[in-house]
Amino acid sequence: MTETESSAFRTFNSPGSTSIRARNSTARPMAGGEAGSGRTIFASSTGFCNYPSGTGTGSQDTPFCKVQDAVDAAQSGDTVDVVGSMGYFTQDPVTVKTSGISIVGIGSQAWISPGGKPAITLDGVSDVTISNLMLSSFGAPAVVVKGSSRVTLDSSYVDLNPNVRGVDAITVDGASADVTVSRTYVDAGFWSAGASGISIAAGASRIRLASDVFAVAGITATGVNGLDVVGNTAQRGCSAAVEVKGASSGVHIENNLFEDANPNTDYMMGGFKSNCTSAGQAWAPDVVVSADSAAGTVADYNAFYVYDSDATALYGWAGTAYPTLAGFRAGSGQGAHDAIDTVQAGGVYFRPNKSANVDAQPRAGSAVIGSADPNAPGRLASDFYGTSPYTGRGAIQLANPNPGLGVSLSGKNTSAYGISLTAGVTSASVPLTVSIAWGDGSTETASGNGNTSVTRSHSYAKLGNYTVAVTVKDDSGITVSNSVAVTTAGSAYTAYGPTRLLDTRDGTGAAKPQPVQPYSSARVRIVGNGGIPSGVTAVVLNVTVTGTSSGGHITAYGEGDPRPSTSNVNFTAGQTVPNLVVVPVGANGYVDLYNGGWGAVDLIADITGYFTRSASSGYTPVPPARLVDTRNGTGAAAAQVAAYDSVPVQISGLGGLPGSGVTAVALNVTVTNPRSAGHLTVYPDGQATPVASNVNYGEGQTIANSVIVPVGPDGKIRVHNGGWAPTDVIVDVVGYYSPAGRSAYLPIDPERLLDTRDAASWGDGPVGGRGYVYMPLAAGHPDITGFVFNSTVTNTADSGHLTVSPDPNSLAAYQGGYASWPATPSVSTLNWRAGGTVPNLVQANAGSNGIVDFWNVSDGNLDLIVDMFGYYQND
Repeated sequence: MTETESSAFRTFNSPGSTSIRARNSTARPMAGGEAGSGRTIFASSTGFCNYPSGTGTGSQDTPFCKVQDAVDAAQSGDTVDVVGSMGYFTQDPVTVKTSGISIVGIGSQAWISPGGKPAITLDGVSDVTISNLMLSSFGAPAVVVKGSSRVTLDSSYVDLNPNVRGVDAITVDGASADVTVSRTYVDAGFWSAGASGISIAAGASRIRLASDVFAVAGITATGVNGLDVVGNTAQRGCSAAVEVKGASSGVHIENNLFEDANPNTDYMMGGFKSNCTSAGQAWAPDVVVSADSAAGTVADYNAFYVYDSDATALYGWAGTAYPTLAGFRAGSGQGAHDAIDTVQAGGVYFRPNKSANVDAQPRAGSAVIGSADPNAPGRLASDFYGTSPYTGRGAIQLANPNPGLGVSLSGKNTSAYGISLTAGVTSASVPLTVSIAWGDGSTETASGNGNTSVTRSHSYAKLGNYTVAVTVKDDSGITVSNSVAVTTAGSAYTAYGPTRLLDTRDGTGAAKPQPVQPYSSARVRIVGNGGIPSGVTAVVLNVTVTGTSSGGHITAYGEGDPRPSTSNVNFTAGQTVPNLVVVPVGANGYVDLYNGGWGAVDLIADITGYFTRSASSGYTPVPPARLVDTRNGTGAAAAQVAAYDSVPVQISGLGGLPGSGVTAVALNVTVTNPRSAGHLTVYPDGQATPVASNVNYGEGQTIANSVIVPVGPDGKIRVHNGGWAPTDVIVDVVGYYSPAGRSAYLPIDPERLLDTRDAASWGDGPVGGRGYVYMPLAAGHPDITGFVFNSTVTNTADSGHLTVSPDPNSLAAYQGGYASWPATPSVSTLNWRAGGTVPNLVQANAGSNGIVDFWNVSDGNLDLIVDMFGYYQND
């Protein structure tokens, strides 16, 4: 088609700020510990330094080279900041013998990994806090607590070398009390039995294990007096996630998420049933409580994720295994609020340089969401990441791991029925699913990762208003949605009238009877005039200029829009000239008719229909065909139409039109051989002759005008002769409107496509007699079915007529020089006398090749002017 874009094309936007989140909470980085009230002493965990002294002073600029030196230098109330560096660690173990101090890792790589010794030992101390450290070992526990009280290990990362088996990652001896391990990742290194993430010896008291993540490891407590296991996530190995042995008392196991090992999880997470049994290991229940400890233990509000065939018993209670919650509740009286979680948690990568992925991040739909006991003993106010409020079971709240997730929408009309939609997604670098619901029942999905732009096109089956909704879901189940209202650009036709809306001679539609002055406009009210509704995009008017005292032209345009440089009706002094116009309606519901002449004129405007964006009647072009010619008896008697009489014209079933369903028809109506001046009125058969006109003529004049007219219930129209003497009438059909018609109208800003008088843009001079101009307007666009032009002939050297028709040749044939000369059509679009200037609206059929021909059917040259006002499209 031409490069002209329809003025009906609009953009539709909904910014990302309007995204609606399914959940909205914010995760924070792994927390550090509380600093003491005294000095801050600095130490390096890199394992080397280059100071001249070889030790450092403990200042921030020259930290101690060994963490042990900083710990030894600390006094009660002091804080030791251990500064890490990515990928580096100290191999020197640390023993704490000073009470009342805090040891805080700075960054994510404050790493102590001494090999076959504990990374850190708390020996007979009290009121010590250790936080945000990475503590590794092999062949020995990574953390040892002995004879200590009121000590906390918080927000740390503890693991063992996976090549060493049978070693507990953290041990608490029986002489210790008031020990807390919170918000800490604990990994025993391998899935086999014989090792625990945390082992608590007989005699220990008041132990709190809260909001920790256990990887292929669990908790073992023997003969403990007071143990709170609350809000943890354990992806267990062969052993139980929690085992309470001996005669323990005051034990609470609540708000935990226990998961069978997942064969797909990374880093030695091989502790699923088949591996355990093939290695001769037991496949223990998730929670095991001995008979001597059962009376002193409370288990409730726990959630269990069972991994396919690796399912295990949920509880082993007082020597009885319970594979179902119902059985456990009946047999023990415990677990009233326990739940089976059917939604597997997502994998979490916890620390750089450590490939530990554990299924610990809840997903949407999980049973852990918002279901924790808020009064569980030992419960923390914030989760593993420090997120609050903390209302879920397990270590990690279903917080938002993707806080920036949002989607903006931008849509644009691309055709009569089509839009292009771009969803601009902002997201963390995670897999995404983008789902689009077009609002007509159809959907489609796309995938992306991180910040993503997804563009899709859609064509609606019907014109109208739609709401497009886009939902974005990341791999953790976080979902946002946004929507945007869109309207199809094409307009469907509703037949109306014919009805007179304006006559400046008698004041119809005007404030008073008064001609339109030079270079001024007459306003025509469209919306709300009679039964014309709001939402009208364009209107079909027959505009007649009369009472002319000089030459000029009339330009029709939507009020409030820029006045185009094109013309719709051209006239000379003393002429009465009609022309059909298809003109956009202004936002205020009015159309302006501008008098571009230097003399006052009277204007008449009759409406025959209007276009709206709601479904009504679509257009179907047909090859131009003659329906009536009273000169030779085609479609009517071979006799002139008498004065004030009318002739019926069969529309349905003739000229390529269907036998039913036609609501309006597009015609070219010509009067010839009139014996007096007068006018023709075309209207639906079966109704009274309206006060309107379509063709005005003088005695002996041959003149044509384009007509769009409603069709009567019987499939006919009538052509009334409003003159006081007989005349011949010719009716040619070019298209029709029906509910089954698919082509919708798209107005454009009026554009001059051709002016043979303009040597700069044309250069080939006038159109020769019996010649034609071909215009390839929609080659390669079979969805473009027709055009609305205003064609004007001037400087006519001979009398004749213009015919506009589709070209049978392809564009390739013209470009290759082998196009054949088309046959001259037998219909007419406008007629003229030598020397005349005549305009007429043309509804041109684009044909199968998208090329339109303009024929000069005369023996003399003429100049041709073609202005385009819109086009029809079926997609």
